[in-house]
Amino acid sequence: MAEYKGIKGFKVQYLDQDPVPTVAAWSAGGSLNTARSGSGSAGTQNAALVFAGDTPPGTTATEAYNGSTWTSVSSMSTARAQIGEAGIQTAALAFGGAPPPSGTTATEEYDGSTWTAGGALATGRYFMGGAGLQTAGLGFGGYAGAPTGATEEYDGSAWTAGGSLATARLGLAGCGIQTAALAVGATPTAEEYNGTSWTAGGVLNTPRSQLGTAGIQTSAIAFGGNSPPPFSAVAEQYDGTSWTSIASMATARQNLMGAGTAPAGLAIGGATTVNIANTEEYTQYGEPNTFENIGQVWYNGTTKALKFTDETFSSAWATGGNMGTAKEGIIGTGTQTAGLGAGGYVGPPTINTTETEEYDGTSWALGGSLNTGRYYAAGAGLQTASLVFGGTTGTGFATTTEEYNGSSWAISPGSLNTQRQQLAGAGTQTAGLAFGGVAPSLTGATEEYDGTSWASNPTGLNTIRSQLAGCGTQTTGLAFGGSPLSPTPSATTGATEEYNGATWTSNPTGLNTARRALAGAGTQTAALAFGGNAAPITGATEEYDGTSWTTSPVSMNTGRQWLSGAGTKSSALAFGGVAPPVTAATEEFTKTGTKNIKTITVS
Repeated sequence: MAEYKGIKGFKVQYLDQDPVPTVAAWSAGGSLNTARSGSGSAGTQNAALVFAGDTPPGTTATEAYNGSTWTSVSSMSTARAQIGEAGIQTAALAFGGAPPPSGTTATEEYDGSTWTAGGALATGRYFMGGAGLQTAGLGFGGYAGAPTGATEEYDGSAWTAGGSLATARLGLAGCGIQTAALAVGATPTAEEYNGTSWTAGGVLNTPRSQLGTAGIQTSAIAFGGNSPPPFSAVAEQYDGTSWTSIASMATARQNLMGAGTAPAGLAIGGATTVNIANTEEYTQYGEPNTFENIGQVWYNGTTKALKFTDETFSSAWATGGNMGTAKEGIIGTGTQTAGLGAGGYVGPPTINTTETEEYDGTSWALGGSLNTGRYYAAGAGLQTASLVFGGTTGTGFATTTEEYNGSSWAISPGSLNTQRQQLAGAGTQTAGLAFGGVAPSLTGATEEYDGTSWASNPTGLNTIRSQLAGCGTQTTGLAFGGSPLSPTPSATTGATEEYNGATWTSNPTGLNTARRALAGAGTQTAALAFGGNAAPITGATEEYDGTSWTTSPVSMNTGRQWLSGAGTKSSALAFGGVAPPVTAATEEFTKTGTKNIKTITVS
């Protein structure tokens, strides 16, 4: 019989104990003040919002969560239940809902203190799904006298028709963003939305409806619902392809609410035989055991087991459509298939530009022009709901903040408190984060935007720097790379810091390739760093898992600095920059694959 070495090409390694696996569990959180089901929800595990719902009857009550306690805040105008929702704690969107027979079309927007009327849905309905942001929302499915697959997109003021679900359904849940949403429940097969149409996704292991969800299209969790037995505690995790069972909730329930991310989710309220106020927090620590290209035998005192991986992962940078104008220092936002590049340096003779270009996954087209031409600025948000702040006009600092609605830019009443260029940004249009830069000396200043004004945080970056990259959200931001305070203008750093909404924490493990004028994409726990100047200019790509950076086996086709980025860790977009010369080149990074750990019991 063939030996393992003959098959795999190396010997088996023996360990006296298993490596520590991922730890994932549900724990009790603070209880709602008002027990309810069928409410709307928004936000993160430590900054959530719940509104409306069946108490019974329908209620206008709204509550905010700080990670431990729920506090009653301003009530909605229209009492209702089984509603659709989108947004974050300080910029939420509520739409549709009961009463029967066909539901309401009413939409309301929350700004962190009060609710105001928004544009009405075209189709009144309830038991529907929702996703996205207040200025880029998505409503789909539900009951409008009969189950419907109708999808509508919200731009901050009005709803327009989108592509319909393949399967009309009610009692479903949703998560993600307007251009990358996930519809789960009511039928076994999930559906994924790309901003235009829905396609079939992975099949739930436990089919159910009236469940809760959290996360994004490629990393989500689904929990609870009304599968047999009547109330379910089952939870599953989605990786963009398939669903895997994870730890079950402590309390089985249906018609519950969800918020947060896949590794940090929140299950709120719901119903058993009565409405309940229970909150549970899902937390995932660590990374799954990985055994790439290595065989290992584990011994627990009784049994030996041989474990190895059978896996295929593929990462690649592919050439996309060139921008209309070669430029550097562009502000980049959005996703790989819905990217935005605003402003930039195109000189000489023209130095700063107001030009905006939109990417559809294939080609760039002109969008609305900035009011203030600028470069080396920062941005946040989506193609249809972007934010631009800071930068330079070539003769001075750009002091204004601008917001984009998918067609035109409007000047915000709020300007940065610390005027600067070569800074980084993260977050959304209504919850932005600015950090670092030159003002005109290097600064670590951090500011938060609430959709109207900027507030300075007295605690700045630990490593003061400019020319850095950032990604994530206002309460879970990530800063990496840049040029630190140094007598050498070309100095580089790989310093990495994580923001929790109050303070920055330095990670002792920085980028493997220290660099400045780089770009990034993704979230605090799943980020991508690419390009930049490491003396020389580089196309090196690194992936961050929330703990450490790993150098990707593939580099960009065109190494460059002062480039821009958008998207996620596994689906990123790079455009513009200096190669040299200044380039219009666009590249798309994609990582796909599966990992299956094989176990063979041995004597």
